Amino acid sequence: MAQTDNSPRTLAVGDIFDFDLPMRWADADALNHLNNANYFRYMEEGRIRMFYEGKVEQSTRFSPVVVHCSCDFKKPITYPAQIRVSHRVDRIGRSSMEHAVDLSVIHPDGQLELCAQGKSIMVWMDFELNRAHPWPAEVLQALARSINRR
Repeated sequence: MAQTDNSPRTLAVGDIFDFDLPMRWADADALNHLNNANYFRYMEEGRIRMFYEGKVEQSTRFSPVVVHCSCDFKKPITYPAQIRVSHRVDRIGRSSMEHAVDLSVIHPDGQLELCAQGKSIMVWMDFELNRAHPWPAEVLQALARSINRR
């Protein structure tokens, strides 16, 4: 269905949500590297912020759940570091959504150094019926509001 000029934008494949955060000292291991578990926490923070910044209404009946999350570690991230977490929409299904996730160090000159690449898949759930539910149009529109415009 073609979108008209006055209809709300909906989330689309290729949309990217970025956010930056400082690495905390407590997130490091004994070698001053970002602990592997924290890569997944940073990815989670990105997913949560997408919903928060898009102002998706919270519900006890409907919500996304993560059904898959993976990470390939390319280079260590060491403290101190400013990190950019980028979620790119790779696929939107009836009730699922797949993101490619990049974690990059932001150097003082603004250059990004890719340090990890991940993937996450979320499913929109109906907890009352305990099964997947189609993505509501208003949720996809809200998520589109959180996307970074380049």
